[in-house]
Amino acid sequence: MNVSADARSPENRPTGLDWEGWRHALARFAAATELCVSAYDLDCERQAGPFASSKVARLLATAGIWDEGRLGDKIERELAAQVLATGEAGSASAGDELRLKAVPLLVGGQVRGVIVYGWAFVTFGTPLGCERIGRLLGVNGARLWGEVRLESPVPESRMTVYTELLETMIESTVRHAEAVERLQELSRLREVFLASVSHELRTPLSVIGMRIDILLRGALADPEAIRASLINMKHHVNTEARLIEDLIEAARTRTGQLRMDMHPASLRDILKAAVSAVAAHAEAKQISLAMPELADLGQLPLIADPHRLQQVFWNLLSNAVKFTPASGSIEMRLHRDAQTYTVSVADTGSGIEAALLPHVFTPFTKQLKANAQGLGLGLSIARHIVEHHGGTIRVESAGPHAGATFHVTLPVNLPPATDAP
Repeated sequence: MNVSADARSPENRPTGLDWEGWRHALARFAAATELCVSAYDLDCERQAGPFASSKVARLLATAGIWDEGRLGDKIERELAAQVLATGEAGSASAGDELRLKAVPLLVGGQVRGVIVYGWAFVTFGTPLGCERIGRLLGVNGARLWGEVRLESPVPESRMTVYTELLETMIESTVRHAEAVERLQELSRLREVFLASVSHELRTPLSVIGMRIDILLRGALADPEAIRASLINMKHHVNTEARLIEDLIEAARTRTGQLRMDMHPASLRDILKAAVSAVAAHAEAKQISLAMPELADLGQLPLIADPHRLQQVFWNLLSNAVKFTPASGSIEMRLHRDAQTYTVSVADTGSGIEAALLPHVFTPFTKQLKANAQGLGLGLSIARHIVEHHGGTIRVESAGPHAGATFHVTLPVNLPPATDAP
């Protein structure tokens, strides 16, 4: 695997690793194989090791060959840099007998570091060979020979087995880290869920309770006050009902139980119904609502659940009205080709931050500055509905205060032709 220059550029650089777990795993690998093991990050800085298990490795560590500026440190860093540059395993040696290898540490298909291992003799050592290596590394040759002659060499065949064991350990550690990350994300979502639901469900109930208290404290004799309070309470009851319905539908999307009644339908009628549902709200905010001349477009036939698709477009238009300030504008555009319909909803509203864009369709994602109500479930449900129809939904935004555009693409699934009677 070759790592391109673009992949190594700062803007495409992978994020760092949590090295704590890797230190424990590599220490166990070193103890099991009696190899000396180290790990380097993307800057060729040692983040783990050297874990010296064999007598030879402990002697080298005591002599400080991996101290900064020493030859052992230089050899490992140069080998790590080579692996980072190529994305391929590499090898090096000190003299002819003392060998070491390195493999890329891959997470999610990306090189996130390098593991250097070995510092083992490939054949039985000799006194002269140990003297030569000792002079090279700054180690007492006689002491090195005293340790080497008591240990078995690690030939290439055994090193290959150790390499396969290391690669298996890397895969296992990556899976474990990903599982921990998923559990942490689930825990975070649970906390967000509990906080959002408790706040959003409590607010309408608090208003209703306040209105009831006002009535009980003396407004029962005032028909107009009663009427105003009842209208207000009805609004908040409807809000509460929508929140609960969102929770139920979000749960159904997670379990695959959201019902879809697919049959021949008209995209034109679906869009007209969605627009009519938000037109009054847009007019109240003096927001201009531009749309294609739906009456001139024909039926725009497709196989769909009209109620669910209307829910998608109502959600997009409703959000556009919510996030667009007074005197702003919203435009709906429709493009059709032989295979697809693409409906776009563009607004001049508050826009979406770049960091939030990848998470817009994730449950409980909200723009907290502008979205004072809701659970952040609408777009997640909309994506599920669109994908169930074989379509896609995506969003574009140039950033805060630059508006946003949502694109829904649906297949032109025409009903099968029937023979005339």
